Amino acid sequence: MNNEMAVSPIVATLVLIVVAVIGAVAVGTIMGTFSTDVSKQANANQAGSASQTEILVAGSTTVNPVTLSAGALYTAANPGIKITSQAIASGAGVQAVGNGVADIGAISEPVKDAWMQQFPNLQQYQIGEGAVVVIENAGHPAYNASTPITYTDLQAAFGTTAGVPGDNFGTSASSYGDFHNNGNGVTTVIRADSSGTANTFYSYLGYGSSTPQQFTAENPNTTAVNGNPALVQTVGNTNYAIGFADYGDAVAAATGSLSQGGNLVSILEMPSSTGTSYPFAAENGVIGFFDTPANVTANWNSLRYVAKDMYGFAVEKNQPNLDTQTQIDSDAASHNNGISFPITLMRPLIYLTNGQPSTDVKNYINFVQAGPIDPVAHMGVFEENNDFGMTDIA
Repeated sequence: MNNEMAVSPIVATLVLIVVAVIGAVAVGTIMGTFSTDVSKQANANQAGSASQTEILVAGSTTVNPVTLSAGALYTAANPGIKITSQAIASGAGVQAVGNGVADIGAISEPVKDAWMQQFPNLQQYQIGEGAVVVIENAGHPAYNASTPITYTDLQAAFGTTAGVPGDNFGTSASSYGDFHNNGNGVTTVIRADSSGTANTFYSYLGYGSSTPQQFTAENPNTTAVNGNPALVQTVGNTNYAIGFADYGDAVAAATGSLSQGGNLVSILEMPSSTGTSYPFAAENGVIGFFDTPANVTANWNSLRYVAKDMYGFAVEKNQPNLDTQTQIDSDAASHNNGISFPITLMRPLIYLTNGQPSTDVKNYINFVQAGPIDPVAHMGVFEENNDFGMTDIA
């Protein structure tokens, strides 16, 4: 019994040692297995990420919503391809693709000769068209809405009738014409960045490639912002403000009524120097108050007609250089059954590549040109963003 009692602690100690060793081995094995599993998962994730090709599109804030919508559909159908979009304005998009930072540059205006001189290998692919519209604060409008705005009025709002950018109304109340003078004058909101929307609008007014500095130098009531969304928001938040923006961004802020609250904008008629205008539908006697879906559709269809007509004339008839208001009026009147409209306010939406694109990039461009349909919205990605795809105009 004494020997048995003497041995027991030794046996017990040996058992504890064995258990401890086995436990350590077991823990080590478990931790090793866990570590291996984590490592395998991390490697799998890295491999999956590495196997996904990213296509970076950079440029126009007008094209950005289309790229986001089309890119999501393309990635859903092609999980190995990720489309990333950066809205940095047309000019910056050209620099990004030309310098190899982006795979695709997105612009909302015709390709400039200066860009081709800087980057001679640029390849362009038109994906659609967009419209530029004039907007004002809906609650405290800049313009007297009892009469249609005139081309001269717009020149006065964004420059002078003498064609010198920057004067904006002058200093006397009489310089405002039909614009409201609320004591501080009308606030003119323009683009600060290198914008296809701005270049299109300035060209329409006869100011060519004017810079924001020219427009702000002489008028303290001019505000310059980056991007279409910021411009629309600024006009909507500023009493007696007037500006210009992409039609899609403007419609998003104009839909609804003042009784619903919020800062809204209304869209003004777009006149040409001959007095004709875009065929916008009016509601409650005001152009651009799109309280009903029917009015939104009517305006979209009207602009689509203009976009289709412009594409047929400028592209199919090979007359793309509609640079001056005189030529615009003459060309529009001669080719559209005598009906004239400010044709340069429709502008092409273009993807640019620096040289021949890769197969993945070209396949994505082809997908966008084919007019992808959003299965949730049950409409094309251009239509849901109030722009016009190649299937709408070609």
